[in-house]
Amino acid sequence: MARLQTVGQKSEKITALYERLSRDDDQIGDSNSIVNQKKYLESYAEQKGYTNCRHYTDDGWSGGNFDRPAWKQLVSDIESGNVAHVIVKDMSRIGRDYLQTGFYTEVMFRQHGVHFVAIANSVDSDDQNSNEFAPFLNIMNEWYLRDLSRKQRTAIRVKGESGKPTTNSAIYGYKKDPNDKNKWLVDEEAADVVRRIFRLTIEGKGPYDIARILYDDKVETPAVYFGKRGIGVWKNKEEFTNPYNWSGFIVGQILSKPEYMG
Repeated sequence: MARLQTVGQKSEKITALYERLSRDDDQIGDSNSIVNQKKYLESYAEQKGYTNCRHYTDDGWSGGNFDRPAWKQLVSDIESGNVAHVIVKDMSRIGRDYLQTGFYTEVMFRQHGVHFVAIANSVDSDDQNSNEFAPFLNIMNEWYLRDLSRKQRTAIRVKGESGKPTTNSAIYGYKKDPNDKNKWLVDEEAADVVRRIFRLTIEGKGPYDIARILYDDKVETPAVYFGKRGIGVWKNKEEFTNPYNWSGFIVGQILSKPEYMG
């Protein structure tokens, strides 16, 4: 989720307060929460006398992904010459990729005359001594991301080998067991659609043919099915403009999942 919020709107250039939180950060504790990041940055900006503060918030985005909505908006505002300062809690909020983080903080920000501060790391682009440590921090952040990814892959493999679900959310055709978070139960309504897809495949129909059949029969797509039940990315959506918009890609994903075998 991306959000922009202005504090003390004025006509001068923006003091950008950037917050980012990934799911993994959220598991560490409250110190990295978006609310706490905002308070931390606002307090710092007030102490230093910065005005026209605007929050750029990417909630639920990995530090290895720079295609984040609020981050892209911030970059656009910088390129337009509208930003004077960028302030973050620490270097890892910018990202955990050494080269890309370095490009933004060491090259792009400088080219556009942007003053950069990573408070917890004591990095300030106006202080040459503090900047000498920034490349090392970027390398450590990238190592953290890669190590975390390796550990997650190992954990998923172990869960799969033990017969436990490998995702937090139950996939289409299943539902979580309310008495055991590590077990799934068959969701008969959706499971009937999954069984039908496999039957049509056995009959010689391809993914795109199956998608057309489901569309013609007005079968809701998995995303819509979950959304109407308060699950998934569309859980808060009230209207669905094309709820039967099946595609060959969606059908192919269902056919490729090992959870349906057996």
